[in-house]
Amino acid sequence: MLPTVAGPGPIALITDFGWRDSYVAAMKGVLVSRASPGARVLDLTHEIALFDIFEGAWFLRTVAPFYPQGTIFVIVVDPGVGSSRRIVAAELDGRFYLAPDNGVLSLLGELERAVSVENEAFFLPHGSTTFHGRDRFAPVAAALSNGTKIDELGPALHPNELVHLDYTPPRYDADRVEGSIVAVDRFGNIVTDIEASRIGFSPFAVRVKYVLIEHLVANYAEGAKLSDADAFLVIGSGGLLEISTAKGSASEVLHLKRFEVVEVMKRT
Repeated sequence: MLPTVAGPGPIALITDFGWRDSYVAAMKGVLVSRASPGARVLDLTHEIALFDIFEGAWFLRTVAPFYPQGTIFVIVVDPGVGSSRRIVAAELDGRFYLAPDNGVLSLLGELERAVSVENEAFFLPHGSTTFHGRDRFAPVAAALSNGTKIDELGPALHPNELVHLDYTPPRYDADRVEGSIVAVDRFGNIVTDIEASRIGFSPFAVRVKYVLIEHLVANYAEGAKLSDADAFLVIGSGGLLEISTAKGSASEVLHLKRFEVVEVMKRT
């Protein structure tokens, strides 16, 4: 567990807004105007694919453990903005999360507590129905940074009341593991949700659709020694099994995409 930082925790932004428009700048304007001078605002990413709730959820799951206790994550991937969907404030392992109730928090694990953010005293006055990032998320995040308790934001929710993504975690058996592709990074590496440390047999091969992959290498440089057409397996920085190719995008070369089923089988 990482230590709590001195002073208010950083406010960490994750959105699908991009950088071209004024949206991120407006949110940060509210944050720096309302949060205490010691608060830091961090841009984790504004390049989540448009409206892609799963991508936002997976990104959050991947990065959150590396931030200190007291961090306030603000996740605005919100195709339901202005509708009846709730805004949720939650806590887990000393970190705080502010997000639409659309499943973007559902890959973190079981939340310790959560509330429905309904106290309008924390919102900007005369806010719009199309930009809750500026009018609700940013001022509420600033209030949390200033010491407001999440219980002051609205009524408590049981974590089971929150929206959860339609996602099946991997299944680990004695001689077979079944998971799925959860991401493709900018290099074209295919990231699965299978934890290599939980594969209880060796050697093994991976099958995805029509593709069978048997090469397991220690790093990308070792994989680059294979022929250009060869796919290989590598254990990525998050301890997850990845599929790569010697050159180019594995996703494009192998015609594989997110949510394809990945089967790990024992080799004889």
